[in-house]
Amino acid sequence: MGRYSDILLVSDWDRTVTAADGSIPSANTEAVLRFMEEGGLLSIATGHTRLSHGSRWDRLPTNAPHIVFNGAEIYDYRKGERVWVGALGPEAEADMRLCMERFPGQHYEVQCSDASYVFGEDGHLSAVLAAMGVPIRYAPLEEVPRPWVQLAVASVEEYHGPASPEDERLYQAVADFFNLERQGYSASRSLPILVEVQAAGCHKGAAARRLADMLGRRTLVCCGDAPNDLSMLQEADLAFVASDGDKQLLDMGFTPAAPCGAGTLADVISRL
Repeated sequence: MGRYSDILLVSDWDRTVTAADGSIPSANTEAVLRFMEEGGLLSIATGHTRLSHGSRWDRLPTNAPHIVFNGAEIYDYRKGERVWVGALGPEAEADMRLCMERFPGQHYEVQCSDASYVFGEDGHLSAVLAAMGVPIRYAPLEEVPRPWVQLAVASVEEYHGPASPEDERLYQAVADFFNLERQGYSASRSLPILVEVQAAGCHKGAAARRLADMLGRRTLVCCGDAPNDLSMLQEADLAFVASDGDKQLLDMGFTPAAPCGAGTLADVISRL
C-alpha cells in the first residue's frame, strides 16, 4: 500500500495539466508518475467531448477512466469502454430550437459520442474540431441520433482573451436560459464565450464523486482553473485552483496552487 492508495486525484486539463500554450510542464509528468507509483489514481475531467479529448488523453500518464463532456460521460480510454453516461432528455430538441431563435448568429453544436452536429453560424470552430479528429456532421435537428450528451453554444469569433461586456452579458444569458428558464439542465461557461449544457446533475463534481465511489477511493482531490470546475472543487475533500485561474474561484477560498505554466498538478501532488 502506497501513501496515496486511498486517493483519487481528478484534474482539469486545459491550463491545469497544461500551460497556457497547451504544452505539459515536465514537472507535472514527473509528479504524476511518482503519485501513481505510490498507489494514487489519476483521472482527467474536461469539457471536451470523448472524441476531442481522445486526440490528447495519452499525452499525460493516467490510470483511471476520464470524465468528459463536463461530467456527462465517464470513459475508459485504455479499455475503449464507456463507464457511465447521463444523456439529455427528449425535450432538449425543442429547447435547442428556442435557444437558436433567441440568440441567433452563434455557433451551435449537439455533441454525441460519435460526432458533433453543427448548426447556425460555423465560424472557425468546425476547423478546430476537425483538427482534433472529431467528425463534423450536418443534419436537421430532429434527425440527430440519440443519445445527445452535451449541447454547446459559442461565439463564431476566435477567442483571444477576456470577453467584452457585451459577450459577458450574452453568454451569461445563454447559461441562464438553460439553468433558470428551462428545466432538466446543468449549463456552465467553460470559456467566457462558450456555454456547455448537460443534463441536470451531470457535472464534473457528481462525476468525480461517482468515479471515486466506483474505484473505492475515500479521498477525492480535485484541481482546476475555470468556472466549469466549480462543481468538482465543491465536491472534493481537498480542492486546489491554479493561481492564475479564474479570479472568482480564487476568491471562494479554495487552496491556490502553482500557476499552470509552473506545474499546477505537480504542486498539488507535492501538498498531499
